[in-house]
Amino acid sequence: MKHFKLFALALALIFSANVFSQWTYCPGSTNMTGLGSNPGIYCFDGSLAIVVGGIAGAPKVYRTTNGGANFTNVTGNITGAEMYAGCIVNATTYIVGDGPASGTARLWRTSDGGTTWTNVLTTGGAGGFFNGIVKASTNPNFIVAQSDAFAGTAVMFISTNGGVNWTASPQTGVGFTIGSLPSVYCIDANFFGCGASTTPRIGWTANGGTTWTGTPISVTGTFTSGVAFNDNKLNGLGVTSTSFPNVSRTTNGPGGPWTNVSAGTGTSTLNILRWAPTTNICFMATSQTTNPIKMTTDNGSTWSAMSTAGISGFFDISVQTVGGNIVGFCVAGDGSVVRLSTPVSVDPTNTSTPTDFVLHQNYPNPFNPSTTIKYSVPVAGNVSIKIYNSMGAEVMTIVNKAHTVGNYVENVDLSAFSSGIYFYTLTTDGFKDTKKMMLVK
Repeated sequence: MKHFKLFALALALIFSANVFSQWTYCPGSTNMTGLGSNPGIYCFDGSLAIVVGGIAGAPKVYRTTNGGANFTNVTGNITGAEMYAGCIVNATTYIVGDGPASGTARLWRTSDGGTTWTNVLTTGGAGGFFNGIVKASTNPNFIVAQSDAFAGTAVMFISTNGGVNWTASPQTGVGFTIGSLPSVYCIDANFFGCGASTTPRIGWTANGGTTWTGTPISVTGTFTSGVAFNDNKLNGLGVTSTSFPNVSRTTNGPGGPWTNVSAGTGTSTLNILRWAPTTNICFMATSQTTNPIKMTTDNGSTWSAMSTAGISGFFDISVQTVGGNIVGFCVAGDGSVVRLSTPVSVDPTNTSTPTDFVLHQNYPNPFNPSTTIKYSVPVAGNVSIKIYNSMGAEVMTIVNKAHTVGNYVENVDLSAFSSGIYFYTLTTDGFKDTKKMMLVK
């Protein structure tokens, strides 16, 4: 009877699997029009996000305040070229930047949620094109905006007061003159940079833009479409538009060495990286049609595939850490938006001391072929975690050893197993808990 109940439960969950995904479609995105084929997305929390885009002479900025259920046009009085970059400073302050085919580029700022906009920076010259606008993960008022060469070199504009005023820091010595659209990052007032549009290379500064350095990364390709760093400034990741499944990884800062790791199988023509602040977790959006978003919880060493409600062809992704949870939005080239269904809970520094045994739900779930299991141990002792199939037979031992007090993470690879429902059980002296997970190949 026990086995029959497990089998019936497995059938029920398999039947309902098609209505669940780690990223769910935002129905309000159908109301956004005129975004063009290169939209960008930027979130503040799980409810507030903006989408930028447009076509020549018709810029567009849309905003959602209810997690993507609705999007409102807040372009307001913005004129000029289409938008390619944006940033949310706080609930009512946003900054967006355009990318004209030729001529000067501009940054616009609103402090009233998009009702009115002010032109706060004009690059001048014959170039421009803002590839990214990013606030520091440690200080929302410190913001960088990377611009293509208009004076013979790429330029990083810097604001220390929430985007009201800007100063230019020419990226001299990085080895490229044009930055790449989605690859701008900023950790704090000293450490920020971007990728190159013509080579697998990053340009970075560790002293607030006083000096710049260019460093090749290990993957092949040309357009460096993604660069992201952990807040510790040591763990970093880089990709080109065609390097997938290979991702370049450093554990020693931007100077490297950089080495390749695999993030799965297949190919992709665009790959974007976004690190969740204060965590070891990074997301990668790709143009793949199956499980196009990947996630790593161990600084890029291993990757898990995520489901996205059938939406693919992603062009930008944005994630934030809010109240100990990771929230996120992602936009496809056709303007379709998905949001992270269930915020990812994190204990980023493992400094909290657990008071109870806890076995967390694996993530992602469903998964293919790997997933992450987190658990907490309040008392030192032996802990085992085992996996069982839907008939109750043990198929794998994840861990069986002595533990000290702390919070733990195990990455589990079920590539050798067939699709279906599995159960994982944590057992220790005086505590036992079981949770379900689904492998979908």
